[in-house]
Amino acid sequence: MIQLSLDGKRLYVTTSLFSGWDKQFYPNMVKEGCVMLQIDVDTKKGGLKANQNFLVDFGKEPHGPALAHEIRYPGGDSTSDIWL
Repeated sequence: MIQLSLDGKRLYVTTSLFSGWDKQFYPNMVKEGCVMLQIDVDTKKGGLKANQNFLVDFGKEPHGPALAHEIRYPGGDSTSDIWL
């Protein structure tokens, strides 16, 4: 799943798409949890670059491995938040 920040400068990517499909096609990810990374978007020159300092491992969550789909932030920062 991907979410673009409202300013268009950060693209957040998770390895999980839809839990039904994840269970069918990626059973190991269901057992281990997914990850999320941030891709920095150069809005002036163009191009994408993975942010080496941003990685969320949902396999290490306190209540067991988790699958993250849509990313939402308090106060709104990503494209999914425009519907709140």
